[in-house]
Amino acid sequence: MGVSDPDRTRRKVEKAMPFPYCPAVAVEEGETSTCRGAKVTSVQHEATVVRVNMADIAYARAPVVLETLLGSCVGVAIWDRSRQLGALAHVVLPDSHARSGSPGKFADTAIAEAKRRLVLQGAVTRSLTAKIAGGATMFQTTGNLDIGRFNHQAVVTQLRRQGITLTGEHVGGQQGRLIRFSPQDGTVRVIIAREEVAVL
Repeated sequence: MGVSDPDRTRRKVEKAMPFPYCPAVAVEEGETSTCRGAKVTSVQHEATVVRVNMADIAYARAPVVLETLLGSCVGVAIWDRSRQLGALAHVVLPDSHARSGSPGKFADTAIAEAKRRLVLQGAVTRSLTAKIAGGATMFQTTGNLDIGRFNHQAVVTQLRRQGITLTGEHVGGQQGRLIRFSPQDGTVRVIIAREEVAVL
């Protein structure tokens, strides 16, 4: 395998990421860089992985892969198949109750904002589909404090309100998940305890 060209890598990353979630960073294969708290890792010559933090939304075109770690939070991957364009939101709470803050934090604001910015980049609402994962019950709680369940319900409701079809989900349980979303083919890979348990 030959040595990658940093300038070529940088151009690919800049082209693949239509939004300045994190400035484009050239990294060699297998190396990791960070910026604004986001982790950017080159896993192959043709793919770059961007870590989405809590309460954030990231946007990408193929071949960039978006990933996030989830407990009771819900990861929402929204995809436009024809444009290989997608967004990944890390939803922390079900409802903003009109509070200000990061739009990615709440189900009601995250999904609306992700849709708005995808459409600005040429996505068509009727072409958008979504896959979700997370919503675990990480601690013993009573029914009224099961944030994971409430997050799941809120995300499903907001997707319906925004006219986005839900095509797959991996939710609930008592374990955290790592998910990886590829805008190239729309797959969401679900990893628990370092084992891939599902491909949505």
